[in-house]
Amino acid sequence: MMSAFLTTASIGLLKITLHSGLLYIYYALFLRNKPFHQFNRLFLLSIPVLSVLIPFIPLPMGQYIHWPAAKTIPFTQSLHPATRDWTEHDAVGPAPPPSWLSLPSWQTGIIVIYILVAAVLVFSFIRQLRYIRRLTKKYPEQRIAGVRLFNTHEPGAPFSFLENIFWSDQLDLHSPPGLQIFHHEMNHVRQKHSLDLLLLRPLMAMCWIDPFFHLVHREIKIIHEFLADREAVNKGDRFLYAESLVWQTVQNPSASLLHPFFYSPIKRRITMITQLKARTSFLGRALTLPLLLLLACAFGTRHTRPNVRIVSTAKPVTVVIDAGHGGIDPGAIAPNGIMEKDINLSISKKIQQLSGEYNVKVLMTRDRDALPGNKPSISEALHYRADMANANKADLFLAIHTEMQAKDVKGFSFFVTRDNAHYDQCVHLGSILTEKLNKSYPTDAALKQRKEHIYVLDRTDMPALLLLCGNINNESDLSFIRKEENQEKVARDILEGIRKYADQ
Repeated sequence: MMSAFLTTASIGLLKITLHSGLLYIYYALFLRNKPFHQFNRLFLLSIPVLSVLIPFIPLPMGQYIHWPAAKTIPFTQSLHPATRDWTEHDAVGPAPPPSWLSLPSWQTGIIVIYILVAAVLVFSFIRQLRYIRRLTKKYPEQRIAGVRLFNTHEPGAPFSFLENIFWSDQLDLHSPPGLQIFHHEMNHVRQKHSLDLLLLRPLMAMCWIDPFFHLVHREIKIIHEFLADREAVNKGDRFLYAESLVWQTVQNPSASLLHPFFYSPIKRRITMITQLKARTSFLGRALTLPLLLLLACAFGTRHTRPNVRIVSTAKPVTVVIDAGHGGIDPGAIAPNGIMEKDINLSISKKIQQLSGEYNVKVLMTRDRDALPGNKPSISEALHYRADMANANKADLFLAIHTEMQAKDVKGFSFFVTRDNAHYDQCVHLGSILTEKLNKSYPTDAALKQRKEHIYVLDRTDMPALLLLCGNINNESDLSFIRKEENQEKVARDILEGIRKYADQ
């Protein structure tokens, strides 16, 4: 579902921006303009990399509680099944349009603008790479001290990229200032500063809306100059070297992938060059590790619900989860084109994903958008569902559906059938699941029965229920059930209910 993807992407970008912002602010307050340039280089590089990775890495922060099997509770039929009409293959509305066309126009506009800006930045990046490649073919090459030297009349020279140094034909390489500048560019090459920029530029294009990525890019280029300056002044007069910076500052902006010698801000570079002693702050560096761990916990942990993780000491219970419809059978279709089969499958996969936490073994009748068993017809797929559950001797069977009713019909509900040989257990399981689900979303307290048969409930030789996860013609129901975090709540409610039933 495109809208759910857009929501997830927006939350991800917000986490990335907050994470990178906090790290950059820490850098600006405690590390900026300090003489430990190599440490600052690594710290600045970590900001975009960790900001992109950490929000999408769930960390195991939950507690593990081992529950003994519960004492047997005498069964009382607290819910009285009522008759209600429901057709398994109801479908309303025309064939759905592509998911991105079903988005509101403003959301589509945001996606288009974001992609266009990212494309422009990628194009600019590629254009600069092509410019550098053209220079290597335009000017003759010399090999000096293991680097490729090109004597050019390009504006902004001298500058370097990877193992290439592009020299200015207006500057005498063998003069004292020329030798210091050459050593400066050699240090860029030897310390592989260009690789930092090649890493940052794609990340900046992908997350261009994050202003801190651009600040990191600007700052790390200055750190590169500090590092190269420090090595260069060791081979000559630092004050003569500083004079060279002021002597010829090029006004034309250079390509952001290059390392031009005459790079602003000159004031910060001269300050670093001319200061004889500098106070180093060990505390500022020492606190970076606790800060990174704190941010990893804050942004990497997946916040779902306050419940602790439950691991039962009882034997596993096998449950067949049947994601209703699939393939050529879309089920109900909401007015905005969202199909029941997709919601059913998403919830079912969430149950399967979390089942290990509850010592529940889940068997899926389908795990993709196809009829169960890849059967060619809906009728054969229905037979496959029941046969598959019986063949695997499952303990329970749960069919996941939504429905299409009048707009004022709201909430979840369960269906049972008296034709199931385990009818009493079906009602008991339904009562437990209703109690669990009702904590997350209104769930009808009365179990339902249909006048016609429900094949998958009638023909399964185990307690079997059919869950309707709301009315997709009701805005409130649809808004709730299509969100991933709510689907996880529903999945956990179901698994907790199954575990409670199995442990009794």
